[in-house]
Amino acid sequence: MIKFISLLLLLALPVQALQLLQPKEGHDTVKQHLDESVDEQSLSAKQLHTKLKKSAKSGDARSQFSLANMYHKGINVKQDVKLAFYWYTQVAQQGYATAQFSLAEDYYHGIGVDQDLKQALIWYEQSARQDFVDAQYKAAKMHHQGEAYAIDYDQAYYWYERAAQLGFAPAQLELAKFYEAGLGTEKDLRLAQHWYEKAAIQLDAEAQYYLADFFERKGEPMQSLLMYRKSANQGFTLSQSRLSNLYNRGYLVNQDDASALKWALLVAEKGDVDAQFLSAQIYHKSTQVKQDLPQALNWYNKAAEQNHAQAQHQLATLYAKGNGVDKDASQALQLYQAAANQGLAVSQHALALRYLRGEGVDKDNIKAAEWLLKSAKGGYAPAQYLLALRYKLGQGVEKDTKQEAYWYQKAASQGNIEARYHLALLLLTGDGIEKDPEKALSMLLNLSVQEHALAQYQLYKIYNQGEIVGRDETLAKVYLHRSSEGGYSIAQFQLGHLYQQKQLFQDAVKWLELSAQKNYAPAKLLLSEVKLAADKIAEEKANSSNIEVLESNDVDLETEQIQHDPEPLVISTDFNKPRLNLFPNESQIAQSLADNTKVMSNVEKLVISAKQGNPIAQHNLSTLFSIGALVPKDNRKAFMLMQAAANQGLTQSQNSLAMMYINGVGVEPNYQSAYFWASNSARQGDQEGKQILMHLVSIVE
Repeated sequence: MIKFISLLLLLALPVQALQLLQPKEGHDTVKQHLDESVDEQSLSAKQLHTKLKKSAKSGDARSQFSLANMYHKGINVKQDVKLAFYWYTQVAQQGYATAQFSLAEDYYHGIGVDQDLKQALIWYEQSARQDFVDAQYKAAKMHHQGEAYAIDYDQAYYWYERAAQLGFAPAQLELAKFYEAGLGTEKDLRLAQHWYEKAAIQLDAEAQYYLADFFERKGEPMQSLLMYRKSANQGFTLSQSRLSNLYNRGYLVNQDDASALKWALLVAEKGDVDAQFLSAQIYHKSTQVKQDLPQALNWYNKAAEQNHAQAQHQLATLYAKGNGVDKDASQALQLYQAAANQGLAVSQHALALRYLRGEGVDKDNIKAAEWLLKSAKGGYAPAQYLLALRYKLGQGVEKDTKQEAYWYQKAASQGNIEARYHLALLLLTGDGIEKDPEKALSMLLNLSVQEHALAQYQLYKIYNQGEIVGRDETLAKVYLHRSSEGGYSIAQFQLGHLYQQKQLFQDAVKWLELSAQKNYAPAKLLLSEVKLAADKIAEEKANSSNIEVLESNDVDLETEQIQHDPEPLVISTDFNKPRLNLFPNESQIAQSLADNTKVMSNVEKLVISAKQGNPIAQHNLSTLFSIGALVPKDNRKAFMLMQAAANQGLTQSQNSLAMMYINGVGVEPNYQSAYFWASNSARQGDQEGKQILMHLVSIVE
């Protein structure tokens, strides 16, 4: 049995040790013949080793190479990389490409000799000149990456091109990249595609990925997806990851969470942290795939363990809310801390909130301010706004109106509405920033259009006081109504107080009750007074209602004057009846679409002028289309033309456009848009714009 095993090892030895030896001339390779004499095949491993050494010392290249391989791999001898290096050198110096490549590898990796990249490159190129394709590719890589010497794209291109011509797929891929980028050669997208395809045809998954990427950038989505799928089906991670992202974003393909999850899971199982996070997000928040919180937690945990900051943040939020896990403020704090330490601004903000509220940690305004500052510097607008408030209140930092204004500006520039409001207030007073009432007014007006109730209340005060702009009672009332409708308790109280002063108790009660429901103490007190006053007046009116009715039995006499009781004042719960005083009636509204019609006699000239952007021509032509005079009636064209004129600041057009939105002329009714255009007109002092605003208030009420 032992003899049999020895024989098998002996027969296998030449296959492992001799391998392939490429001669100096030609591209053919020669193999060590195994059909030698039976005596040689029956030699023991030790005898064969002795015979090879003797033959190698006599200069036989084939024996030297076999001996080098035996020492290199430890085949039936003790591994000795230095001896392997020695024998590889002997064969390489005789010009054999295979040995030259092996010697270059030893120099490159420092096997049996100190690492020497310059010597490695010399021997790679010696082998490469004989068209040993692996050597060509390695030489190209060294020039490409600047190993041994400075980066040399020309030499890299040269060797990539030679290896590519011999059909070596990795070289074809690199050559394609060189043509696409214009490295070492002229940029040529046609040749780039040619070599990408050459490599991809060999079923090289990496090449298919890069070809897909090339097609994607070229704007050929179908070809791109085909290559991504071919590559992904071979298990190439980058392609699988790319497909998951494409399906998740709905880019190149219809958005599809199920397909995104399919590919993401394949990559996630390989430990890719981004794929793990995406899988968690889909399981957690998708509306297309059945939500599975345990699976979401599983992948959040795996990603968090790899320090994925966003996964840590999401997991922290689940612990903070007790969603899918037991509520654990301490665990939430720890995870927020981990993500915050990685610079995730949203987590830094969340951590600051924990310190402000004392959740999972003792309250600490100083630490809260420190984390808010880090988050704010990271560009997170909510943190910038909260930091500004810290400077306003002096919590965790010294009061500083300049810093307050600075961070309001930062947050406002990102669209934070509350920051814009507070910045407008500072611009009104000039605290911490140069006073600019006009800019403040503009900001408040824009906020009002966005239904910011506090901004609307400030506008009420501005127009009511008349210090920044001329006093305008109508606009003041409009903005007080808008603020009250927006739920601002102080505005509701103020409006209720105004109605009380006019003894309009029904309206007073309505607004005071709304304010009182928000626990605004002054509203509660005044509400009691109003109800008492209303009850008293109602009682007085009831007591004075005993009026005698005079009757006459004389049928020829006309009935004398009968005085009916006035209706007692009742505090009604129906607060939805519109009040039309100060509001335009329907005929006035219709008339607003028919003004400014002096230059309508020549329709052709009017059309040309309107196309050239003349706002009056646009307004007048719109009117013609709306009433069907001289042109076919077309409400949509009327609307588009009126909108064009309004955008150029013509107040009459802005009013007309507002009414179109109210009445649905050429557009769906939209009170918000109507309010916007009427506000624009009213700001310029137009009385009709103010009337339309008041009309809108009545509609909403």
